[in-house]
Amino acid sequence: MSLMIEQLEQKLQERKEAWWEWHKKNPQVWNKFEEYTLEAIKTGRKHYSHWAIINRIRWNREIETNGGEFKISNDYIGFYARLFHARHPDHNDFFKLKQFKEEKIIEKLKSVDENIDRMSDKIVDLSNAVERVNQKSQLLAAQKNILFTGKR
Repeated sequence: MSLMIEQLEQKLQERKEAWWEWHKKNPQVWNKFEEYTLEAIKTGRKHYSHWAIINRIRWNREIETNGGEFKISNDYIGFYARLFHARHPDHNDFFKLKQFKEEKIIEKLKSVDENIDRMSDKIVDLSNAVERVNQKSQLLAAQKNILFTGKR
């Protein structure tokens, strides 16, 4: 399973890098994301939706400014929320973040690996216990044979 974990980690890293490249080419998205988020905070909100912030950016760009179709991948929304938390640590719980899908699968795979390791340890323990029982059984059988036959 470690190969699957490595592949998922690589896929997540590639998504991060793709987002970062897109982010560098579209700095206006970050500027608006930060502006609208700080605006929401100033209204006294303790939490808000990063999806709503991105959708406001989309709305303003496409509808209010007649700027034409503007694509912000849904895959990038979580990265913007995490960037906001990193740059504004005093508001690092403003957005309620979920794990990325790769992180979720990696966590489950690691849990399965841990369970397999625990089960393997238990199988070894059980095998050792069976061996001890067999040895004791053989010893008891030998003792009973001596008692009944008087032979050693």
